[in-house]
Amino acid sequence: MTGNRALVYADRLYMCADGKTAHGLVRHSTRYKVVGIVDSTLSCGDAGELLDGVSRDIPLFSDLDDAMISTHPDTFVIGAVSEGGMLPKGYDKAVVWALSHSLNVVSGLHQFISDDKKFVSLAEEHGCTIIDVRKNFRDYRRFYTGDIANVDSIRIATIGTDSAIGKRTLAVLLIEELRRRGRKADMIYTGQTGWMQGWPHGVVLDAMINDFVSGGIEGAVLDSWKDDQPDFIIIEGQGSLVHPFFPGGFEILAAGQVHGFILIDAPKRPHLDGFPGYLMPDPKRVVTIANLLCEKPLVGIGLNHEHMDKKDIDREKKKFHTRFKVPVVDPLWDGTSALADALEGLLKK
Repeated sequence: MTGNRALVYADRLYMCADGKTAHGLVRHSTRYKVVGIVDSTLSCGDAGELLDGVSRDIPLFSDLDDAMISTHPDTFVIGAVSEGGMLPKGYDKAVVWALSHSLNVVSGLHQFISDDKKFVSLAEEHGCTIIDVRKNFRDYRRFYTGDIANVDSIRIATIGTDSAIGKRTLAVLLIEELRRRGRKADMIYTGQTGWMQGWPHGVVLDAMINDFVSGGIEGAVLDSWKDDQPDFIIIEGQGSLVHPFFPGGFEILAAGQVHGFILIDAPKRPHLDGFPGYLMPDPKRVVTIANLLCEKPLVGIGLNHEHMDKKDIDREKKKFHTRFKVPVVDPLWDGTSALADALEGLLKK
């Protein structure tokens, strides 16, 4: 069931990796009914068609006032990220606009909107609220217990060769496919966009004190098992095992006590996200590290088709399958049926 009517602001960034929060909300959300995307650099159209070639009945707007008149939102979501988690340039003016129009503001950035007296005063004046998603997890405290050993769900982590490469997107699409097959499946979110999408179980890892990260992951898995007893739990990956600025994955593999992992790679991405001087790693290196960390197998590969056409992706799928001997899909073009087949195979072992 959808929640509040949300206008998602991704000005100048909707068509790049920094617009990934907006991308996630266009593709899936039960917490909000997304009624529009705002990016002043784009022409009007359907946000889903522009993103994936799939119409999602979510209009694009280049002007905030036009979006307000057309969609009647009650919530304003900051749909872009930035290096360091600060408000992108000019976004402070958009927040002022939103609060002045009595819209509740939701942000997943490290910069807390609710710590700014100007924004707080405007919210009080206009009777609206400010939600800083990461602040909700800043004081989260739950220690690792080992009780995850009593959870019978098959647990799979999505890991990437880079950050902002499609780990959450693949997890969402895979869960949707498993549910279509009548399987009970849940995603453990580990970032702010997963919370915005409305997944019931998870934590925002990079907002937490390190001592409680493992306990947070385990606790989310325990809560999922207690509430739903899913056949499959897909744990959303973060960053990359080898990215110097966005490290992530070890705690997910270890605390999640996974039964396997899925790799996501962008074969034509020239360098690590945000670091032109760092070439993309060999996917084999990442797979080897993950194998050593969790002693569990690679069960499938998802490819991100940025800078690629269909011929490119078909060629890369064949190369990856020959090299790794697991199902390889482009989740946005192919769907995730082959990966779901592999996961269902784990139930029989």
